[in-house]
Amino acid sequence: MAEASPRVGIVANPSKTGAKELLRDLLRLFEERSMDVILERESGKLIGAEKSVPFEHLGEEADLLVVLGGDGTILWVLRQLREKIKPIAAINTGTLGFLTCATQEESEKLVDAIASGTYEQTDRIVIEGVFLPESGDPINFVGLNEATVCRGVDSRVVHVEAWINGKVANLYSGDGLILATPTGSTAYSLSAGGPLVQPGSDVFAITPICPHTLANRPLVIDASNEVEFRALDQRDDLSLLVDGQLVATISDRASIKMKRADFCLPLISISGQDFYDVLHQKLGWTGSAIR
Repeated sequence: MAEASPRVGIVANPSKTGAKELLRDLLRLFEERSMDVILERESGKLIGAEKSVPFEHLGEEADLLVVLGGDGTILWVLRQLREKIKPIAAINTGTLGFLTCATQEESEKLVDAIASGTYEQTDRIVIEGVFLPESGDPINFVGLNEATVCRGVDSRVVHVEAWINGKVANLYSGDGLILATPTGSTAYSLSAGGPLVQPGSDVFAITPICPHTLANRPLVIDASNEVEFRALDQRDDLSLLVDGQLVATISDRASIKMKRADFCLPLISISGQDFYDVLHQKLGWTGSAIR
């Protein structure tokens, strides 16, 4: 007995150029392959579709999500669905698109891969954390790329302690401190001098931002560790950013406790793509000029 085709949920970022046309093309391509499509409500409004579902229902009704947008759209979908997230295949209608698996020109190739089940899937670890201010309510968060404690508006040096499994690892002085996943190793952490980490690796990277001590270098640890950033007494406010979004302003002493979440983001790629192809394409890696 043939295995049933997955129910495909589609989410489009309406602010992206060409989203409407691409959405119509995808619906046609999936229909030609007799596949069930569940259109997210706001995406459906984009093309005047008669049938669609609220976004929060996608995690229950779809087996797989096709996201039209850039990396930011994927991060938004993850924040909304959290543990209800489904495997995501993203078509890049944004700029860099490290997390996307196809361009608009490759959309039919992606549809064929989904229809035939010939795609590949990598489970990306997610940070689950809680911000604990000295006074005030805790704030829970999840992040695919990184959690960052950094200076706010003023440019004075900040001091942040990193604790691992209840033991102090180091005191970092500089512009801030990042806890990055392998997925986030190509994001803010990379810009701060952090290591590139192959997707699927079960590790975190602790990356100082412009450290004031040369000995303070990035540190790679097993993702089974629990990590805590402690913001000490500061002269100015700090910011807690998760995947580039402001989660909290830190005015007093505070703690940010983080660990690997109990769920992952299953990210789909077309067969034949790998991490090094992405580095060649996105970062312009061409090898040594010396022969």
